[in-house]
Amino acid sequence: MKPNLAILGLAFALAAPLSFSQSADRAPSSELSLRSAIDVALEKNLGLRIQTLAPEIAAEAVTAQEAGFDPSVFSRANLSQSDLDWEDSNGATRQTTSDSRSYEVGVTKKVKTGAQITASASQSRSNGSSFNSELGQLVGGSLSERASLSLELTQPLLRDFGRDVNLAPIRRAASQARVADLRTRNTVLDLLQQIETAYWRLSDAYQRRDLRQSNLELSHKLLEEARERENLGLATQLETLQAEANLAQRQEQIIRAEQAIREATDTLFATMGILDETIELSPQLAVSQLPVSQGTLPPFQATLDRAIERNFDSDIQEEVLEQLEQDRILARNNERPQVDLSLSSSYNGLSPESGRDAFSEAFDRRGDDWGLRLSFNLPWGSRAAKSNLRQTLYRIDQEELRLATIKQDLLRSVRSAWRDLEASRQQLSAAELVVALQEATYEQETSKYEEGLSTFRTLLEIQRDLDQAKLALLDAQLASIEAEITLARVEGSLLDRHGIEWNDTLPNSQ
Repeated sequence: MKPNLAILGLAFALAAPLSFSQSADRAPSSELSLRSAIDVALEKNLGLRIQTLAPEIAAEAVTAQEAGFDPSVFSRANLSQSDLDWEDSNGATRQTTSDSRSYEVGVTKKVKTGAQITASASQSRSNGSSFNSELGQLVGGSLSERASLSLELTQPLLRDFGRDVNLAPIRRAASQARVADLRTRNTVLDLLQQIETAYWRLSDAYQRRDLRQSNLELSHKLLEEARERENLGLATQLETLQAEANLAQRQEQIIRAEQAIREATDTLFATMGILDETIELSPQLAVSQLPVSQGTLPPFQATLDRAIERNFDSDIQEEVLEQLEQDRILARNNERPQVDLSLSSSYNGLSPESGRDAFSEAFDRRGDDWGLRLSFNLPWGSRAAKSNLRQTLYRIDQEELRLATIKQDLLRSVRSAWRDLEASRQQLSAAELVVALQEATYEQETSKYEEGLSTFRTLLEIQRDLDQAKLALLDAQLASIEAEITLARVEGSLLDRHGIEWNDTLPNSQ
């Protein structure tokens, strides 16, 4: 994700107390939009920041596997010296001295067929004499320099043979990298769902508080009217006590509504990733009003097709099966006997004067040799390899069933989310009609009460019915919004919903 100074500035600004624009007892402040909250969450959310490291780790694992085919340089050096005093057949004391040195440098590389190629240059130096027991006399006694230019190829013929086997670890690591990327995308979509849900729940908490505040003001007014009517002899003391109890109940509801706002604000801050000790205990944040659900219900089949196309869980499971396929290749490989064919060839040079002359003769191809070696190895019965292969085949069957389960769960989730959205919109329409009816009923009952044709208790009951209808309307509005969010998450269209590109959310855009 590209650094965004404006977003970072907003994140720090949110640490200061903010007020909700609809609050009657606080000054209004600039409003935090849903898109700004999403941008901050994509930048600061701790869970997403943790997950975005997973693709980087997986990419390094791919590099580590690929490094197995990198060339390797080696060198060896050996130095030995010996002195020996001995008596010959005539009883004379003889001394044997030996001084030998050898050096080798080369490069070796594994290729994708499994072959190991080694090229090397070596020099050996021998100076002195030694007693040969077979000849019964001293041999050597002069400087000898030997040089060799060698090339060796070792190719497995059964186990470890072929590109499929030797590239299997790389393919497996690459599949794990794709899984890490898909899981990061899932985390992004989950975060978008969480942040939008938290945002609208905070907005809902404010609107519930404002409704309680409106009811509180109305309760004050009713109490004043009840006292005036009691003074004029038009109402009893009981009606005044009922008005006072109603006011106390409204004040208690305001306290609970304020607590709900504080909890919803903390949830939003935590989801955004900016909740820390600098934020006051009772923060106030200006957010948008709950939107009115718009648009027609999308066709179910089109929704299902998009969900299947964009379902990362199925893609992840497909990658798990790909990894198991590479495990199967390796398990079958381990069942085979080890049969290696080695071919070697070298040009040699020999000089009694210097190593340079010896290498000159080697380059001039004065001497050469070649070799052929065939080796065989097979564990008796290969029980461990066969058991590992059977385990891998069982796991493949298991994960194929799990893939079918994931697809079935996706179908169920799409059907459920689509039905929830359909039902929530119907409930919203019904709730709007109920509110309109209760408002008309309350106005009518108020007129009757003022004319002395109704009791104060009846008026309070109708007012409570109106409150419940308005709360039910808020419930229906929030449920409709959350149903839209859930359906967008199931079908993988949350980024489209907010006009966000993947490159703005994933770490590979850095």
